[in-house]
Amino acid sequence: MRQWLESRPGPVWGVGLAGVLALLAAGCGSSRASQQFERDKMVVDLADALREEALKVPQGGTRERLVSGLIRLRELMLTESTLKPAQEAPGAPTLPEPQGGDQPAPPWATMFAPRSLVVGFFTRSRNFDEVPGDDGLEVRLQPLDRFGDPAKAVGSYRIEIFAFRIHTSEKPGRRLGHWFVAVLDEASNRKYYDPVDRSYVFPLLWDTEIEPGSAVIVQATYYPPGGFTQKLFAQRVIKIGEAAESQG
Repeated sequence: MRQWLESRPGPVWGVGLAGVLALLAAGCGSSRASQQFERDKMVVDLADALREEALKVPQGGTRERLVSGLIRLRELMLTESTLKPAQEAPGAPTLPEPQGGDQPAPPWATMFAPRSLVVGFFTRSRNFDEVPGDDGLEVRLQPLDRFGDPAKAVGSYRIEIFAFRIHTSEKPGRRLGHWFVAVLDEASNRKYYDPVDRSYVFPLLWDTEIEPGSAVIVQATYYPPGGFTQKLFAQRVIKIGEAAESQG
């Protein structure tokens, strides 16, 4: 259809709209589905060709009305053939379903995915400014794969610190700090990952000063992107102003 229009001398506006609609209604082919398919194809080709001709008209109200009318005509003619999600197009070939589309990921695809999380031994309080006294934490988190080896882990990390209560079975006390760090792209991975220690290092400032020598629980939760696997959880007890004490 497009080739036929382009072969006509001069503009194609001499073609009567009634004749165009009659031609489209007639369709071609033997079956109803094939007629619908051919009609829709003709609508698309004809509307596109006429739109190209309309764009050659000088700028102004006439051009805008022509283009808008053609767009509206195309929409009206294709209303009945608008596809719903997962609906096959009329006359489309029957294609086999892709294999493995609904199956879980194979073992090799998740072999080196993080399976556990460790709050690193060198997690400690730090002084980030020139004023004496620690004013935050340097938290080192190390995701481990199924073999127990350090692994990089794209996702989000929630880090909390709680007062450590000694004379009770419920060790976590009042929450003293709360941070949420997203590591979802190459830039954030380069920013936080330490290739020497093979862990993610997060410098975290706290809002309220914690007394030096206080025991606190550093608690970390890893959230994988998209919920592909379960979240991971780890704790470590440290003393403010001192090296890490024990692994929780």
